[in-house]
Amino acid sequence: MRHSIAFAIGFVVLIAGCGDFAARRAAIEKAQAQVRRIAENLDKRTTETGVYIRVEEDDIKETDPWGTRLNITYSQGGIAEMVVVRSAGPDRRFQTDDDLTAQGVAANLKGIGEGIKKNAEATAANAAKGAVRGAIEGVKESVKDLNPFGKKNDQAVVAEEENDSQKVVPEIDKADQ
Repeated sequence: MRHSIAFAIGFVVLIAGCGDFAARRAAIEKAQAQVRRIAENLDKRTTETGVYIRVEEDDIKETDPWGTRLNITYSQGGIAEMVVVRSAGPDRRFQTDDDLTAQGVAANLKGIGEGIKKNAEATAANAAKGAVRGAIEGVKESVKDLNPFGKKNDQAVVAEEENDSQKVVPEIDKADQ
């Protein structure tokens, strides 16, 4: 009879322990789903250039299954930006082994986009200037080519007149004639 009582007590402890394990496991799964859902929602909140629209600490009022508020952090490295949602886990302390986290990563193209935009504007302006200069030079060349019968254009006539006025004509003595 003593063995059956000890067996019964052990069986009850085992079942109670299994109940605690099941409850703990259910709380962990709930917290994992919670941080994943919030991370996915925050990951969708970006500007046109991929910059996260940040939430303030008090904007997220949800607590994990153990009653601790969730922690949201943002970080950036190069063009990647990251949002991390963290549950403190069963021990209710952050940055310990039982924390549950989910994260989102976005490509932050803000600086790249602005640089491309500036370069595109400058390139377009330079191309337009170059096109105008090229058109003017082309017209000038066309006018030179259209000079029929060897007729001199106005610039050539003016240049010749200037050259003629600078020439010294020797005086001829009428007596020599």
